[in-house]
Amino acid sequence: MTAVAEPRFAHEALFYRGESEFLAALVPFLREGLAQDEAVVVAEPRDRLALLQEALGDDADAIEWLDMAEIGANPARIIGVWTTTLSRHAAAGRTVRGVGEPAFAGRRGTELVECRLHEFLLNAAFDDGPGWRLLCPYDVEGLPRAVTQDALLTHPRHSTGAERLASEGYAAGSYRNAFAAALPAPSGSAFRGRFGPDDVPATRRTVAHYARSCGLREEQVEVLELAASELATNSIQHGGGSGSLAMWLEPGAVVVEFSDAGRLVDPLTGRLAPSLDQVGGRGLYVVNQLCDLVAVRSSDAGTTVRVTTWM
Repeated sequence: MTAVAEPRFAHEALFYRGESEFLAALVPFLREGLAQDEAVVVAEPRDRLALLQEALGDDADAIEWLDMAEIGANPARIIGVWTTTLSRHAAAGRTVRGVGEPAFAGRRGTELVECRLHEFLLNAAFDDGPGWRLLCPYDVEGLPRAVTQDALLTHPRHSTGAERLASEGYAAGSYRNAFAAALPAPSGSAFRGRFGPDDVPATRRTVAHYARSCGLREEQVEVLELAASELATNSIQHGGGSGSLAMWLEPGAVVVEFSDAGRLVDPLTGRLAPSLDQVGGRGLYVVNQLCDLVAVRSSDAGTTVRVTTWM
């Protein structure tokens, strides 16, 4: 059967209750893609992958399976995975039908906040590209109501399996407001300081000392040292020549934050692998790939990069 390509990126939220509704919606969706000779790619946490594989039987062998808890541990990495997947299948002349559940039940609140921004930015990343379909399941029993309600803002369409509806709360370009929104203030006291052009080594040492004092493992300290070097350098080169550093503890986490007066014009900066001739973006990309959770916000007021490391 000849594939029927989506005329543009179709980004849809699927609301489900329990395993039976999950399977009832996704198994036909995936089999339809296989019947149309589409490249079918599923990114779910492992328990959901196992459910789908068992329900699909032999058809599971024709599907590409990705562990969302691995590829999307830091949600800022997910768009890069989809971009690579699309490019690979486009080179083979195939359209893509995807399933991705970044906001799965059991995630920390700070992770869900970044999943929300990720869902907004998917539209920025793919609206102007080749047509493909991405279905994003939301567990209405396992997730906070605010998360499922936000899905109506981040997805142009939503469904409960059988019926596809326009999301009245969705507005094209609304990702810009989400990217410009301020991050919440620390829940407790924070160590703060400023750095200038000659202070990158000292800033790196300061972050490493704080990380060790909080009990992080040495490999985690090394990652934060590298992140500090990259982010301080970015602030100096692109943020007006200086920046500020803040460090504090959250329950189960060490947080390090860099802020400066610069503005990131492209909200996808650091989420996609930089090209060989690209100017800038490499440092933030490295930070996104290595760190547990990275939150970036930028507006006329400046840019903030918050790195969270789980203890």
